[in-house]
Amino acid sequence: KKFPGYKPAEDKGEAEYDAEAHKEKIFATHLKEYMEMLQEEDPTKYEAHFSKFIENDIDADKLEDLYTEAHSKIREDPDHEAAEKKGITHERSAEKLTSSDGTEH
Repeated sequence: KKFPGYKPAEDKGEAEYDAEAHKEKIFATHLKEYMEMLQEEDPTKYEAHFSKFIENDIDADKLEDLYTEAHSKIREDPDHEAAEKKGITHERSAEKLTSSDGTEH
């Protein structure tokens, strides 16, 4: 019962649910507003934060369409196929993490 648009009942009253508030979160309206605000107030920060969006020609007005399309694709084929495991193992010694593929962190 902890999701956007839900307000628990006070004492013995009735709980409230605002479907519109829930929909706004699902379709990233809050992100759209943040993108628009940054674009106006700090274009440099906007470009840094949303570089992948810009690279893929996604602006604030296209977000809802993007999420609508993603939801429809999920409904078409809701079965999740797990990715094949790469067989990489990790070893930790003190402050270093070494992977079997040779990378160190």
